[in-house]
Amino acid sequence: MNDDRFTVLVVDDELPIRQELRLFAWEQHQAEWIGEAENGEEALRFCRCLAPDIVITDITMPVMNGLELFRSLKSEFPRIQVILLTCHSEFAYAKEAVKLGAVEYLVKVAMDDGDLAEALQRAKESAYREKSLRQSEAERLRRKRSEQLMVMTRQPADDGGLAAWLQAAFQSRFPLRLAALHAESRKESRLFVHQAIEESLTTLENLKPFSWFPADTGIYVLMFRAEEGDPPEVWREMETITEELYRSIDFRLPFLSDAYRLYGVISEPIRRSADFGAAYRGVCERPDAVFYDGTGRVFPMPSAGPASLDEHSANDMSDKLRGAQWDREQLAKVIRGDFIDWAMIGRFAPEELRVFVAERLRDWHREQAAQAGSGRKAPSRIADAGTLHELAEVFVHEIESYARIKKCRREIADAKAFIAGNLEKNITLSAVSREVGLSPNYLSRLFREETGISFNDFVTGTRIEKATELLRHTSLRVYEIAQQVGIPSYRYFSAVFREWTGTAPTELRLANHGDKG
Repeated sequence: MNDDRFTVLVVDDELPIRQELRLFAWEQHQAEWIGEAENGEEALRFCRCLAPDIVITDITMPVMNGLELFRSLKSEFPRIQVILLTCHSEFAYAKEAVKLGAVEYLVKVAMDDGDLAEALQRAKESAYREKSLRQSEAERLRRKRSEQLMVMTRQPADDGGLAAWLQAAFQSRFPLRLAALHAESRKESRLFVHQAIEESLTTLENLKPFSWFPADTGIYVLMFRAEEGDPPEVWREMETITEELYRSIDFRLPFLSDAYRLYGVISEPIRRSADFGAAYRGVCERPDAVFYDGTGRVFPMPSAGPASLDEHSANDMSDKLRGAQWDREQLAKVIRGDFIDWAMIGRFAPEELRVFVAERLRDWHREQAAQAGSGRKAPSRIADAGTLHELAEVFVHEIESYARIKKCRREIADAKAFIAGNLEKNITLSAVSREVGLSPNYLSRLFREETGISFNDFVTGTRIEKATELLRHTSLRVYEIAQQVGIPSYRYFSAVFREWTGTAPTELRLANHGDKG
């Protein structure tokens, strides 16, 4: 059921009644008339195809009457709310139906728009109560299954017990594959992204052949039902699910400016219980392939650990970097060229690469300090670099900012101006790239090269800077300021503002007023 709009099916063998109800102002009551039927049998076929939220049905009809339809609906579609239309002589049947769960009964000859509106409101309230109960029960069952599975993965393998439990809980059997959805986002947006993902996964779970449960913060395990266990099918399903989640989050939270990443990890086929625990833990880990492929959507669970960065390879790359260290432009070219190629070929453990870059930067700073009389520490952004290209750009930007190199391509200047002039709108990488005539991927890379931060961080930083100015120099309310800078969610705006400034918007305003006083 849609949270904002109900769908309604009208069932009556009298054409004038159906025509009259067709003209009712459904939209004014958050409802949508989606069809009609002449008898219960036809209505039941309709419900099996479209499953409306509300059925308004006459009692006396040929083929299948309204009470028979009502019983069938409660058996097959217990969430559908039923409103009965009756004549005076049918009161006894109508009252009995209400006792069995019908929302209301309306007398045809006396019914007016007000009566129907009240019945719709009761149907809405009843539907929300049922939905809340279903969600609570589903969440309880999901947590229970997650806890049970965690226990099973830590115990000695029991082929019979685990296989029986998987079949009972998920309709899955060996051989099978596990898949895990990973969601990565900034701290201030994490709660919002995870909530949107869980709501979307619950919706998709009713449409696609999988069940899901949380494994860890931002990690969701998907168990595909046995008939969909063929490896290529699982891979394609995971790609589709990931893309649909991206679309759903972009629609729900457009102000995030793409500042999150989703990807799936799929295990090799699991043929026996003894291999299940290792596969479960494996799909829940961040594969190193994510570091090397910043645009991938689905990755295989690695069968072996990453390559270690040996001393010989490290020394060869260190020599290349030292050879260009006095020519900063040449050094930047080496980092974006030779360094990236070397890392891509070697596929070294990401943490070892981060340590390597931090050490090279410390060496470079010491050399510069000998000439300039001051030194610097390696930036903390090295530890935050999620991909190889991000790590390389942190490396380059630290060198260029140390030398106070100021440069800005025209396209980046245009992009900055467009962002600053359209903060109240949904600013996405795709929209800005169209504005400046570059591809999204190329603009993203240029942004990091020339500013040292990601496109998303620049947009968020610009919004927070503008919000700070408005808080200090206007009397606008906080929610009005949030809307003006393109973050209409007050909760999200407050979380982002505190993350970036260290204080809440209201605290900043109070402090500013105190300074003036």
